[in-house]
Amino acid sequence: MQLTQTRSGGSRLAVAVVLPLALLAIAYAMWAISDRLLVIGPFERAAFGWTFVLPLAWLTPGVTGLVWAGLSRRDRWLAAAVLAAILTALAGALLANATDTIGCAPVTSWTQDLPRSLVVGLVIAAGPAGGGLFAAWAAGHASGRWPPVAAIAAGAAAGAVSLFAAVLAFAVTFVVGVSCGFMLT
Repeated sequence: MQLTQTRSGGSRLAVAVVLPLALLAIAYAMWAISDRLLVIGPFERAAFGWTFVLPLAWLTPGVTGLVWAGLSRRDRWLAAAVLAAILTALAGALLANATDTIGCAPVTSWTQDLPRSLVVGLVIAAGPAGGGLFAAWAAGHASGRWPPVAAIAAGAAAGAVSLFAAVLAFAVTFVVGVSCGFMLT
């Protein structure tokens, strides 16, 4: 935290946005590599994901909160808004690009499904952004040596809740009423 207090406001804000993006990019890269390789050392891809990828993603809001705890309230909210906007756009675009059917019809362009994908992207982005705000609040209200523990615990809890919310948002927007599996003939 001492390092961020000696930086100018603009660079502190940049670090506050780039750090969670970098951690999530590392988690995404680890998932993508394990998904293509199928086995990494003693881990098959699911075990690798649960052992390395998801813990890194769950720790991101807590680490973000530790960085954001040194920011002013205004800068904290600004960092959260910028982070949420970037993550919404990235997650929405990646999901829209991965969708190949809507209902039973093939998707002809990735932009065809972009609005629905951006809704899920917004829920995904709420985890690191909202979790970072919650973790920063928890760190600011803890005393003594406990601020890092409070931030990591609050961030991990927010990450778990946001993961559940993202899966629920995906199910509601992409499966219920849209999937071929639910159509009765």
